[in-house]
Amino acid sequence: MKAVSLALLALLFAAPPGGPQEVPPDFDLARKVQVAGTAAWTDTGLNVQKGQEYYFQAEGSVSLQKDNPIAACGPEGLPLRTMQQPLLDQNLGALICTVREKVGVTEDNRSGEGIERGIGEVFFVGKENRIMFPAAGRLLLGVNENVTGDNDGAFDVRIYLKRAAK
Repeated sequence: MKAVSLALLALLFAAPPGGPQEVPPDFDLARKVQVAGTAAWTDTGLNVQKGQEYYFQAEGSVSLQKDNPIAACGPEGLPLRTMQQPLLDQNLGALICTVREKVGVTEDNRSGEGIERGIGEVFFVGKENRIMFPAAGRLLLGVNENVTGDNDGAFDVRIYLKRAAK
């Protein structure tokens, strides 16, 4: 009985469930990035190499429809699926990433500006995830939704890079 009481007491004073986990000891902070809910993709400024492993922790919330309280979600997204999201098998609004490989630059006929074309696989990040990237390129973060113009809020993301083996 005393052991059960002690266990319940420990649970009472433990960190709240869903809080950030401890960073694995072999990872170093590479970057902190704020991902606006209104942006299609946010450039992290990091160039990923093939085979590098990253660890992500995210917090914050975005609204998938500004001023609609039931459309708010954390980095895990809402348990909904639409045809208007990059990862069809993950929650709408979840934090995602891609490693964009530059394919080429074309010129916009109207503005004369260069438009960069790229390809890249999309990965689920959520609140916390480890990802080993299969290709090199620029790391971008985003919200799992293609219609972001009416969104609001942001995710704060910490990105850790695994140390190279000695």
